[in-house]
Amino acid sequence: MQSLSKLFVFILLFVSSLLCAQNNGQGKSSNGDFAIHKPIVLNDSSSLFKQEHLSHYNYESNYEYSDSATEIENSLSGFQNYLPRTTLGNVGLEINDSFYKQTNNIGFNYGKNVFADYFYTPQNIKFYNTRTPFTDLFYVAGTKKEGDFKMTFSYNIKKNWNVTIDFTRIRSEGIYSRQKTLNNYFAVSSNYKTNNNRYWLLFSTIYNGVKAEENGGIQYDTAIDATVNNDRKLVFVNLASAKRTVNNRTVFLKQYLNFGKHSNDTAMHNAIIPRSRLILTSKFDDYAFRYTDDYPLAGFYSNVNYDSVKTYDTTYFYKLSNELEWKRADDGQRRGLKDMIGFSIGAKNEIVRVKQHSIDTSFQNNIASAFLYNMYSNHQCWWRVGGRYVVTGYNKDDYNISGVIRKDDKYKLFSLTLNAYSKQYSPDFIYSQFQSNNFIWNNKFVQTNETGAGFNVFSKLMQLSIGADYKVFKNVLYFDNFATARQYTGTIPVIDGYAKKNFKVETHNRNSWNTDVVLRYQYVPDSLVIRLPQWVGDAAVYYETNLFKKAMFLQIGASVFYS
Repeated sequence: MQSLSKLFVFILLFVSSLLCAQNNGQGKSSNGDFAIHKPIVLNDSSSLFKQEHLSHYNYESNYEYSDSATEIENSLSGFQNYLPRTTLGNVGLEINDSFYKQTNNIGFNYGKNVFADYFYTPQNIKFYNTRTPFTDLFYVAGTKKEGDFKMTFSYNIKKNWNVTIDFTRIRSEGIYSRQKTLNNYFAVSSNYKTNNNRYWLLFSTIYNGVKAEENGGIQYDTAIDATVNNDRKLVFVNLASAKRTVNNRTVFLKQYLNFGKHSNDTAMHNAIIPRSRLILTSKFDDYAFRYTDDYPLAGFYSNVNYDSVKTYDTTYFYKLSNELEWKRADDGQRRGLKDMIGFSIGAKNEIVRVKQHSIDTSFQNNIASAFLYNMYSNHQCWWRVGGRYVVTGYNKDDYNISGVIRKDDKYKLFSLTLNAYSKQYSPDFIYSQFQSNNFIWNNKFVQTNETGAGFNVFSKLMQLSIGADYKVFKNVLYFDNFATARQYTGTIPVIDGYAKKNFKVETHNRNSWNTDVVLRYQYVPDSLVIRLPQWVGDAAVYYETNLFKKAMFLQIGASVFYS
């Protein structure tokens, strides 16, 4: 496996050198704003001093790349997709993904968080920079007492210091019996830069809370058609008193220390133009899961292990991680190869504790990382290769090697992206050890292997994005029909192709008719392990216009989702 990994990295480097001729010209990466995949910013730039957006934001992953900042827009596009549409029956309940995703994080993972698409995380929080106070309020009231409220308030205390508050509340009774949800999510975040640009700081503290009833599904499918007056509250369900709560707390701190020469430009206030930076990322994450049921002997569970009167299962775990990384940055110098090639090295430590019934265990992981990339290109070609490896600890010998190459045309109207990766990761803790009133296991599963490659083509003129991915999984972990952890020792290929297109027709007064279409095809050989919908479609047709002398903007239309 080690020889294969070395060959994989060599091929990526060789191919990138063929596609991306190195030169002394200037250039920056461009991101298709209509791309399906999240944009990948590969270059570093000193243009942070030239940022003139009135109000903008960055995510944690691209905070150091000032040219990737997103301006705040009062757009209504996609506002109807305010919550995931693949829930298990009601907003706020568990999410059933339409696409197959394994754990991406190298290191300790307890198990898949089925509520993750609702949660605030340091990765999906927006770090704002506003010249005036910014407030965003969103509220939906629907049938079955559905209420969804979102709020964002952002304010710059100083020019280079922002504080933001985010809050989301989801409540609904559901269509069937015992589907009630009451979820609250809250986050406070801040970002700060010193006047001389030496020190940057990102901070966030997060609380995610889920309270949901569990009905175990309906007892008989035929009961739906036979229900009087189509009142699905009358359909019998499998669980009469089960409830689930999930509480998550996160404290996140990311600090940048920049090294470089001071600028001679007085407009920059003698600020430092970074040539390299030291990054310390600290994070404390804990989860508390609780599952209760007043009738464990009602016949739904195959086993009752501890208490036949009441099920009261709790699981608690925390993870404290610190990662120190050094990386080269683009200071605007163009002196050939030595200024073109950038690289980074990092070391990460994780401390973990898990408590569940008689399980009370602690352990550590030590993870090394290294990446190689180009920092500028006159031919609009960008590449990056690297990976992470768990040196010691619970997840020893886990790794993730990846490479990406993107070629833009001269006018940044067209781009081609190629990517490839290889992963090996240990089973999530929940597959290895679990103790509850109804389920107990202690497994010795082997590591899962995953390799894949894909491409994406984006045309700004045509507002079109197409692509495909090919993945192969080996030793896949899953839960069988009896909710017991299993491992499939064979290999399973997954083919995924997609296309996204926007059609826009403007009228004489600059109003417009729009059609957004996303179509995805997935192929998996006959398998009881990975089950995916073959076709996934998402389409929206809407009309946009300005009202009352452009004092109000209207978008009206319809959308449909198929899976």
